Amino acid sequence: MSDSDCTPERLLDFLREAPRQGVLNPAVARSRANAIEQLFPQLTRAEREDLRRLDVDRLAARVHRLQDSTLRPEVLALYTQRVREALKDFLAWREDPEHFVSCSRQTVRRGLDVPGRSSSAAEAEALENVALATSDHAPDMLAVPIRTGVTVYLTHLPLDLSHEEAERLCRVIRALAVDGAPRP
Repeated sequence: MSDSDCTPERLLDFLREAPRQGVLNPAVARSRANAIEQLFPQLTRAEREDLRRLDVDRLAARVHRLQDSTLRPEVLALYTQRVREALKDFLAWREDPEHFVSCSRQTVRRGLDVPGRSSSAAEAEALENVALATSDHAPDMLAVPIRTGVTVYLTHLPLDLSHEEAERLCRVIRALAVDGAPRP
């Protein structure tokens, strides 16, 4: 694998294509892409050229230092975990695309690998969906703090959300604003 294969652009390409190929849950891919968008602006040149050089914990520390208290620690921890898992899956996929199994799927399948118990792809998918639906942090949930003590959660945003679609969502949200409410 060449250094040019381990760039942020290639990682995001992987996160867009993996759900289409059926090797990664779309919600997981979307949540990982969102985390990357939040943390990767602080990559060094060396990390940007080859993600294998990336220490995710150091990146998170840089983000925390630069963004001070605007990013809550639990949100930063969640982003860090998602970036770490995205990198692990991306590098595993680059090494052996034919036998690739997502680290998120390995967690689900572990319970299915009991001797004498049949495991099918449908069972694994169902268990993964249950795990995603019952977790404290839904993987496709995007938290948007709008003021002190108020956070809005967005879910089900498509990975290929266009600017036009984003503007449509903005218009709907603007229509919900109450006149006389405090403005920043």
